[in-house]
Amino acid sequence: MTMKNYDPAKTELFLDQAYSLSDLHDAMTFYDVWADDYDEQMEKRLGYIAPRVMAEKLAPFVSNKEAEILDVGCGTGLTSHYLKSAGFKTFDGVDITVAMLERAKARGIYRNLIEGDITKPIDLPSESYDALISSGTFTLGHVGSEPIFELARLLKPGGYFGCSIHQDIWSRLGFEDKFAALADKGEMKQIDITKGEFFVGYGDVARYFIFQKL
Repeated sequence: MTMKNYDPAKTELFLDQAYSLSDLHDAMTFYDVWADDYDEQMEKRLGYIAPRVMAEKLAPFVSNKEAEILDVGCGTGLTSHYLKSAGFKTFDGVDITVAMLERAKARGIYRNLIEGDITKPIDLPSESYDALISSGTFTLGHVGSEPIFELARLLKPGGYFGCSIHQDIWSRLGFEDKFAALADKGEMKQIDITKGEFFVGYGDVARYFIFQKL
């Protein structure tokens, strides 16, 4: 994917390029380019609602407002922003793009921000978090199911994992099989799923999941 014709004002081009990322280099280049324009593009121009919806879905399951929460693929911090609005206080974030992490840092809501590739082992102790949340990371042209077992490792028993997954990659990229494997081993169960939109008017292609570690 070439970035030379990227124009933040061209919203449709922006979305097409976001969904056509083919490798890690493409993704890092793309997010570096539009980190400063991310919130404007996604929420105001494209009607991006996944961070708010995912936060609203997870919040009722996590009764302790002091819960330690890891925001997976945190980007500029939109998802944790909505959790903070719901009364939660303690967030760590992990993302691969430095420019996006800088935007997240500017929000002043994160305890720790970690630069890292979530498809590889994360340098954090097992059972570190009361909850994990991810919105927009598991979608077309982005991250596949590679991190699922590693993310399950980071969650405390009884903790919740809320994540949005694009319907077109749920089976094709192995999410269905990996969550089934965790369920078969008695490690995690699915307790809620809701169909919905990632972007207003773009169709119900999102699946908002809540899993619980046993």
